Amino acid sequence: MANKGFSRTLIYVLSITILSSCANMQAMIESHAQEEQEISVEKKLQVSIPLPEDSKYLINKTVIFGEGNKFSGILYLQHEKSADDVANFYRKNLISDGWSEIGIVRSRFILINFEKERRFATVKVIRTMFEKSESEITIGPKSSTQLEKSLEIDSNDSSDEPFIVQ
Repeated sequence: MANKGFSRTLIYVLSITILSSCANMQAMIESHAQEEQEISVEKKLQVSIPLPEDSKYLINKTVIFGEGNKFSGILYLQHEKSADDVANFYRKNLISDGWSEIGIVRSRFILINFEKERRFATVKVIRTMFEKSESEITIGPKSSTQLEKSLEIDSNDSSDEPFIVQ
């Protein structure tokens, strides 16, 4: 009789665990869907850089300050295209938009650096599953840094002051 009561309790506990797990998975799926949003024409104009068609941006990670040609920030995008196709899009279209490509690095991800007037852009394209990709675009003003003190310090100089970077 005790064995029968234990079996019922075990079945009851397992049923509740399975049902609550399904509810948690549904909440995770719904929250992930809310994080993605298709890029509208207004949003494209707000950031004024070329973006691949049918891209979705993650609103919980994207931070934009300003608008138009003066915006700064980080855009996180998801693409239905391969990383190579997305990287080629950025290279072609940012150059057409007046940006100069500074360099490109290819490894598990693709990193492309651009500059335009007094601004920089770094595009990181990440390969994901099923020939899809994500990109992280960082854009901001270039800063002018100068080394105020030479790194070739005289060994007789006992100054412990660090050099200044502005």
